[in-house]
Amino acid sequence: MKRKIFILINMFFLVSGVFAEKTPVKNLFIYKLNNGLDLYVAENHTVPLVYIEIAVKTGGISQTPENAGLFHLYEHMLFKGNKKYSSSEAMNDEMAALGVSSHNGGTSDECVNYYFTVPSNKLEEGLKFWSYAIRDPNLDKRELESEKKVVLSEILGRASMPQSIQYRALLMNLFPENPWKGDPGGNPTVVENATVSQLKKIQNTYYIPNNSALFVGGDVDPDEVYKLVNKIYGSWKKGSDPWKKDNNQYNTNPLSKDVFYVFANEQMSNEMASINISYRGPDAEYNENDTYPADLLFTCVTNPSSYYIQSLVNNPNLSIPDNRYTSIYYQTKRKLGVIGAYANILQPTQYITERVQVFADQIPLLLEKTVENVDDEYLAQVETVKKRMINQDLYSQETAENLLSQVQYWWIHDTVDYYFTYSENVSNSSNEDIKKFLNTYIIDKPRMIVLVVSPDVLNEKKDELEKAGYQILTNENTNFYEKK
Repeated sequence: MKRKIFILINMFFLVSGVFAEKTPVKNLFIYKLNNGLDLYVAENHTVPLVYIEIAVKTGGISQTPENAGLFHLYEHMLFKGNKKYSSSEAMNDEMAALGVSSHNGGTSDECVNYYFTVPSNKLEEGLKFWSYAIRDPNLDKRELESEKKVVLSEILGRASMPQSIQYRALLMNLFPENPWKGDPGGNPTVVENATVSQLKKIQNTYYIPNNSALFVGGDVDPDEVYKLVNKIYGSWKKGSDPWKKDNNQYNTNPLSKDVFYVFANEQMSNEMASINISYRGPDAEYNENDTYPADLLFTCVTNPSSYYIQSLVNNPNLSIPDNRYTSIYYQTKRKLGVIGAYANILQPTQYITERVQVFADQIPLLLEKTVENVDDEYLAQVETVKKRMINQDLYSQETAENLLSQVQYWWIHDTVDYYFTYSENVSNSSNEDIKKFLNTYIIDKPRMIVLVVSPDVLNEKKDELEKAGYQILTNENTNFYEKK
């Protein structure tokens, strides 16, 4: 009898919330199911709603030349019916019954996710809905043929967009070994020839609990959420780690010298040009300690009154209209780290190649001077920025959905612990850390330089630009799938 009581007590604790991992964020709770599924619950009773999202670590980052585009296609197919809801119409009817006003899914370079918001009294039904979708999709052959047309339309429609052409050029130069890993849209030819067996392979490899996470937030009790998730998702079969063999960092020094491109954008005024500079940046999975000084530095120097911005705006050789027309940035990514800087300049037909070079050379020079000329004003500015970054972090925790979006981002691009310790690590970043970052990624490092002008300006300056070594970017010559 005592042994039975002991077993019952243990079963109670197993399904209760006592195993929730404590977090430094109020009302955020972390659980992990036995099958490896991560669960993040944000409790906020402001309104009787609950946000439910399921995310999978896949997308562009999983792609090879042979399957680029299939992850995007698979994302679409998840809405085409499953074991419980036989068609997209049945899924839409169920979401309407649940009170879902909007839903979506997305494929990015390092994640695929699906989400909606339901009334909090529909929590269990909402969790079940995504369980059927993620675990038992129909992947019907006829639906596949139909959905191919939708995905192909998206890919081809975006291919000729100016930002797409420039981004593909960036991938070709900064990630030359595998540019397709940064292109979640994919290869039209691969999508056109996709088969159900290929999609099932993706399902079995990546759509597994130990490569996925649930994010639930709003008017909920965390322990109750855990019980429901354990009941609904606990039988989801664990798979092999899909990342065990793909743990090498991509080349961090892909360029041997500066490369120059020019792109004619019909939306660009004849009176203005845009200069875009790109460096290979740190990857969170391998260079995490470099990401903190990067964020601190660029938050400091993008202040409109900073030495960096003011020096560029006041440089008569550049003709930048004002501080709104130039910036520098870094976005933390697991494996696709890029540092970018840009400036929009007036009078693009005057000494254009020389002015591009001035801007490119000013970036490392001004950043280096910023950290070398340490005075009380600079140190005070750094401390102010650190406090502002902490306050912004706290502000992002005000709503359950905003908090979970932060947690989800870091679950994808590094670890959730990165998020928890971010403010402390930024605050602990020293001037020496910033100098190290600059020397590692920017000072004397080759760059990709893209000049964006109007078609009229390109026609006028074409000979001069080609003589200076500029290559003209087009939709065709940035199609790395065809090049391969």
